[in-house]
Amino acid sequence: MKVLVWMVAALTLPAFASPFDGEIQLRARQLPGWDARAREGRCEIRVWVDNRAEVRMRGDAIFVRTLEGSKSRDEGSECSQPLPFNSIAQFQIRQISGRTRVALAQQPSRANNYTAMISINDSQGGGDNYAFEVNWRADDAAASAPAPFFDDVRACQDAVRQRFQNQNGRGSYIDFTGFADRLGQDQNRAMGRGRGQESIQGRGSARNASEARDITYSCVVETRQNKVVSGGYQFTGNVVRANDQNGDRRPLR
Repeated sequence: MKVLVWMVAALTLPAFASPFDGEIQLRARQLPGWDARAREGRCEIRVWVDNRAEVRMRGDAIFVRTLEGSKSRDEGSECSQPLPFNSIAQFQIRQISGRTRVALAQQPSRANNYTAMISINDSQGGGDNYAFEVNWRADDAAASAPAPFFDDVRACQDAVRQRFQNQNGRGSYIDFTGFADRLGQDQNRAMGRGRGQESIQGRGSARNASEARDITYSCVVETRQNKVVSGGYQFTGNVVRANDQNGDRRPLR
């Protein structure tokens, strides 16, 4: 999932709702000296937690999900660069504050689309402010990997979303759910893909003003040129009708 045009603002974007209950997503503030091409990076994560929560990091996005207790919130997390989308080495966390220990539950890797997960368990009641520093280094050995700051899955999803909106008109949208899957080299060769190409597959939910449907999507990505070669989607499951007060019942296409 890899990206782009996210090298934009130095301010945190507003948090917004995610498909998961009790989860917020935000863009990290940019620390002084922000450099998306540096070989080393760090984030200073600051969150308020009551009972149990998990913090996930991917690219320049931070997800804070409440598992138990009052809703968790971000308290001004900052980064020196996006978390690389491949070739991450020496990923470490160092706790700065918080009355119970934070734990690295998931190392970022290709298997999880380079998503780090940190768990926080605070059962003492009342909540507390937690701060921890995250450090990493881009692995120079991964010469054949896609460019470290090209988010291939996000580029795929952007292409699929654009195609869907072009076909379904204004107000239509896709929410992507879970992790996307990359096919291995043997699978790609079996499908006639050349070297430097990878296939990405995933799931989501599509909607317009009158209905919603689950979808599967897939893309072919040229990793050497950092571009999506093709992308498409298919509907799965039954149609779910929305409250149709304006009489617009155009089906999804």
